[in-house]
Formats: sequence, C-alpha cells, structure tokens
Amino acid sequence: MSDHENENKAMTPEERGVQIGAALDAAAQREAAEAATPAGQARDRKTHRGVITAAVAFAVLLVGAGIAYNVLAPKADQAVEIGGTDVVHSTEGPAGGGNGANGVTTPAPDFSMTDAEGATVRLSDFKGRPVLLNFWASWCGPCKSEMPAIQEAWKQSGDEVAFVIVNMTGMDGESEEAARAFLTDNGYDFPCYFDKANSAAAAFGVSSIPQTYLINAEGNIIGGYMGAMDDAVLAEGLRMLTDATATAQ
Repeated sequence: MSDHENENKAMTPEERGVQIGAALDAAAQREAAEAATPAGQARDRKTHRGVITAAVAFAVLLVGAGIAYNVLAPKADQAVEIGGTDVVHSTEGPAGGGNGANGVTTPAPDFSMTDAEGATVRLSDFKGRPVLLNFWASWCGPCKSEMPAIQEAWKQSGDEVAFVIVNMTGMDGESEEAARAFLTDNGYDFPCYFDKANSAAAAFGVSSIPQTYLINAEGNIIGGYMGAMDDAVLAEGLRMLTDATATAQ
C-alpha cells in the first residue's frame, strides 16, 4: 500500500470531506481564471459554472464514494443539518458494505405520508428504486423557485428515479389545500405526498426547507443538499443516483 493510500485510510470522514471540498474549490478557481481569458469568454461560462457548482453542492457532502448522515432515530434536540458545502455528520459502517469502498452506510429513516388519493405510503415502499426525496411548503420562496427544475427533471428521469416530493403539511401554517392549489395553479404534476402526521419531519429532523436527500436503491443516503436547487445541481444529484444504481447492478 502506498504512503498516499495509508494517509487517506488514516483520515477521518470529516477530513476526507474537507479534502474533497478543497479540491473542488481549486477546480472552481481554475475554471473562473480560464473563463476570464479571451478563449474562455467565447464559451458558455454560465453552463461551466453551473456544472462546477452542482459538483461542489453534492460531491463535497461525500466521504470517499458516499456520505452518511446521522439521521437514524434523531432526538428531539438533534435535527439533521446539511449544507451545500460542508460535511456535517457521518457514520462509519462495517468494512465492505455501504455506499463506497470505505464502507459508509446510513439507512434512510422510514416515515409515513399520504399520497394524492389519501392512501398511506411509507418511504420504505420505494426500496429497490433510487429516490430523490425533497421537503417543501407552498409558502416557502426558495421551495417554489426550484419547482420548475423538479418538474422538468421528473419528466426526464421519473422512470429511473422515484421522486418523493413531500409537503411539510402543518409546518408554519402549511395546509394540504394550499399545497394542492399551488401545484394545480402552476401545472406541476410530479408525485406529491403530505406529511400530515409530522412523521417525515420527525424522522429527518426537518426544521428548515427546502432540503433534498439522495437515497440509493438499497435505501441508503448517498448525498443531500440544503436550499433551492437549480437545473445543474438537480442534474448532478440525479447523475449520482443513476450512477449508484448502475454500479450496484
């Protein structure tokens, strides 16, 4: 084993996350410098920066090949905290298992919700398919800003990835009626579920929205994002989910 491999093995998950973040930041700075040249100005810089931002948003949250959050049975005073640029919590699983070579595994906590017809559905019902799990409310401006991207992504990838878009019904006065009206008025027809019993909020410790989690077909969290996603960030998340599915097959 090389000295570099020994050094990586000795690093903590948080240190590996910081290392990944530093590398991505350096890549972003190089891209910005190149974009400032005459040749760079001839390119579509917006697209380039969007791809880098998306990579940073999700990849910095990874430890090795995957990230795990400390979300199993969260205590009332221990909400899940995720961000676009920092590793917050990690849990090491047994060697040889999990989402990557380092054996990181965090099963997504299960919860119940109701679908558009009022039937009870559980997150675990989607096991066997990769899941994009999103928490939102109709009064939330950042939530509303990412809805067009979610709608388009669902049209493009809904056959490969299960979109579980969960309305935080009851949070700060949110109602199912308001959520349904917002979706109808804007022509959004992706699958929407309602957290009327606060089961999802309790399981994931949701205290601010929007939040998005990437869950692989085995039911393990492999990434997450805090805040409104744009097209590039969402595309990167879906790529991670489909790549994880392809690797597992």
